[in-house]
Amino acid sequence: MIKNKNQMLMNFIVLAICLVFLDSYQIINIPISWIGQGLLMFTALTGFKKFKYLLTSNVLKYGAILIVLPQIYFIFNTIQSGENLLYTVLRYFNIASFVVVLAFSINYSYENKVNSENLLKKIRLFCIFYSIIIIYIFGAQIFDLFEPLRNRANTNLFGGSAQSIFWLSQPHRAMGTFREPSFLVTFFYPLVLLIIKSLKKTDIFFCILTGIGLGLTRSDYARFFTVIVLILFLYSLYTDKKINFNFILLMLSILFFSTFGVLECNLNPDSVECAEYKNDVENINRSGKLKIKSNTVSSVVEIGTERLNVINYFYESLGSLKPNGLNNVSQNFQTFESTDIANEMYLTNRTVPEYLLNRYSTKNFGTGNYSVLKYELNVQNIIVFYTQGFGVVFVALLFILLIDFVTKHKLSKDLPYFMIILLFFTISPIEELNAYYGLIIGLSYGQLIKGKQYDEV
Repeated sequence: MIKNKNQMLMNFIVLAICLVFLDSYQIINIPISWIGQGLLMFTALTGFKKFKYLLTSNVLKYGAILIVLPQIYFIFNTIQSGENLLYTVLRYFNIASFVVVLAFSINYSYENKVNSENLLKKIRLFCIFYSIIIIYIFGAQIFDLFEPLRNRANTNLFGGSAQSIFWLSQPHRAMGTFREPSFLVTFFYPLVLLIIKSLKKTDIFFCILTGIGLGLTRSDYARFFTVIVLILFLYSLYTDKKINFNFILLMLSILFFSTFGVLECNLNPDSVECAEYKNDVENINRSGKLKIKSNTVSSVVEIGTERLNVINYFYESLGSLKPNGLNNVSQNFQTFESTDIANEMYLTNRTVPEYLLNRYSTKNFGTGNYSVLKYELNVQNIIVFYTQGFGVVFVALLFILLIDFVTKHKLSKDLPYFMIILLFFTISPIEELNAYYGLIIGLSYGQLIKGKQYDEV
């Protein structure tokens, strides 16, 4: 009976991960990934009695009270539409599900050694299967093969438009079943690292296949973390005098396939998308040779304009870290970003009014990004988002948790890998906590920190 229950629990977790990864699709206007997050929460709650002791910390209790009280004020003193109210509820559900699933997965991976290893083996099979899907969809988009309809809106400012899966002058990028290549890296890369560091046996096939899947995203985010992990691996090689060839193959596969890429209109100039740009396609294929484009080394550390704007916004707000409410963060960032543009529009309208006779809501002109006047922006960072939403209390809570972690755990050989997984989620473009984050962080903590006896560094 207990064995069947544990087997069912593992199946639910793997099923939930599968659903979370279906980010590009929705059913009856409900994103399938949301269903996966909810299933993770439901699965965790089935074993609440076993891990509730992890939620009784005084730091968590008092921190939650200090965070929640100002938010209650914002909720009851702000007029919200039905849609905004729904998103408000979802934001708090995300936080609650993160905490609950985090506690569940820590307890599960630490208390159930055999079941935890069996779960990781199932997740390993999922990673292999999903890597094949990534590679297939990558080829399907280039050669117009079958791909399930991506029926969820994209992630840019103009949310009602279709997802972008075509790059004319840049190499094609793998997205898998996500709406953005960076989302694929955020969710998949930590999972692969967890499997490699937790399971004793990870074969060459697994490392190369997952490395190709991640590398095809051509994500600077993936390259950046791969360089960090590679440096850490070289340090471990120096201290342990042991070579993990599988780990090297994973890193090299990611670096190679993320550095070198091919143009869709060079491989398949007759594709549906390329047919709309005949002159450009002719120029691309004029030489008659296959063109391989490579990223520069500097692209690994380039921050980009959008992230610089977020950093500037966060820096400017440090003087007054008051709680603004989660629903006001994007609006405040939009105000910060649009102030200079609004002034420019005013001056332009006063001097050459005929310039603004037509409104182009999806096209920028002049010297500024005029679309931010109409559409709210996401800060695309968890720390910035929750600091702006909860204020200085959130920063203080993070500091206390960090001090608590440092004082309770000695520096060990696997601790840096756990910190890298944390860093993945900390600087990812997804600005909210969720149940999946809780699952991966909890399993990583249980496997790499709490569940092992370490040799100190």
